[in-house]
Amino acid sequence: MLIQSLEGKDFRNYETLSLTFGNKINLFYGDNAQGKTNILEAIYLMGTTKSHKGSKDYEMLRFSQQEAHLRMKFKKNDVLHQIDMHLRKHRGKGIAIDGNVIHKSAELVGFINMIFFSPEDLNIVKNSPGERRRFMDMELCQLDKTYLYAYTCYKKVLQQRNSILKQAYYRKDLLDTLEVWNEKLLEYR
Repeated sequence: MLIQSLEGKDFRNYETLSLTFGNKINLFYGDNAQGKTNILEAIYLMGTTKSHKGSKDYEMLRFSQQEAHLRMKFKKNDVLHQIDMHLRKHRGKGIAIDGNVIHKSAELVGFINMIFFSPEDLNIVKNSPGERRRFMDMELCQLDKTYLYAYTCYKKVLQQRNSILKQAYYRKDLLDTLEVWNEKLLEYR
């Protein structure tokens, strides 16, 4: 994969952004707080629909703006593609791949494979095994749509099961459904 260009409007500190990338190594340099990491964040966002910082969509809008736009052109297997993303302050993001609107973020995941490694990612090594699992899950989701589907289903079932466990403190009859949720979890492991 080769990123050819990145354009943006009202993303982070950029009123407008227009970059063309070379075919080899591209180097960003400058003083602190000039927007170098924001460029990398935009690229990662275009490939994963998420910020590496965990930011909400409205936090990525330039100060006092209601929306932001990003466009990235890239070649994958010698085919030119374009991703357009529209971030809005009070609504979900809009995404189009090659001009076709997608309705689920999962349709974009894996279209571009990327890893963003920052100093904060040292937590993968320093913190709990949960940090390492989360990192590996995110990378595997990009490589395999089946894994992405199973992972998404597993997380939903786990959340429902855990909710029942919390509610069971007040309603003991909910514990009767626990075995069903446990079996469902095993389907997606």
